Amino acid sequence: MTYEFLVLALLFLIPGALVWLVRADLRGLMGRVALCSLPFAATEWLFYPEYWAPRFLFDLADRLGFGIEDVLFVVGLGAFSCSAYAVVFRRTVVSQSGGVRPWPRAVGAIVLVLAVAGLLLAVGVPILYASVLAMVGVVVGLLVTRPDLVAPSLWGALVSAAIYLGLCLVFEWLVPGVFERTWRPSLLLRGRLLGVPLDELLYGWGSGFAATAFPAWAFGLRFVPLTATDSR
Repeated sequence: MTYEFLVLALLFLIPGALVWLVRADLRGLMGRVALCSLPFAATEWLFYPEYWAPRFLFDLADRLGFGIEDVLFVVGLGAFSCSAYAVVFRRTVVSQSGGVRPWPRAVGAIVLVLAVAGLLLAVGVPILYASVLAMVGVVVGLLVTRPDLVAPSLWGALVSAAIYLGLCLVFEWLVPGVFERTWRPSLLLRGRLLGVPLDELLYGWGSGFAATAFPAWAFGLRFVPLTATDSR
């Protein structure tokens, strides 16, 4: 299989697409997270080829610094990681009372994550760990103002990591040996779980943690128990 990242990106669209079909109440949340995830697609040049070296459609990673696969991947990852907690624990989201300026808050948090990641890179932290530390660190700061999101974020991180692992196992089944050929040796987390690099699972965990808390904080949402009519 030539275009490994395309296969992975398409796989990552599947869980979110299924949630979109069966949980109408979460579509607004997923759509906003998909938009918020797009800036992160343009950070591929920080990962390629230091962290991994897949082949991109039209060689866009070499030409632009990111590819079509990055857009598909971040949208898919954002969609399932922001909704994982709500689906598994039968929750929905409702607006809190009190006005907020959601998009300025969202943009500000995204810029802060990118800035923190850039600072960590500047002091020598490898990109995978810099990105996870930036996501988790900024979100922990946000949770100070929203302690009700602590438990959902932790559970969302675990569920997202489990989904991430499952998708990676399917990916390995479809493209045997892909992790050995395409991923660079880990600098810190050298182990593997069922053949999947622990670095990847750490990224899945961090993404789930951030994607559960960030949109709820930015858009003034809270998680409440799902009723029979909510998902219609």
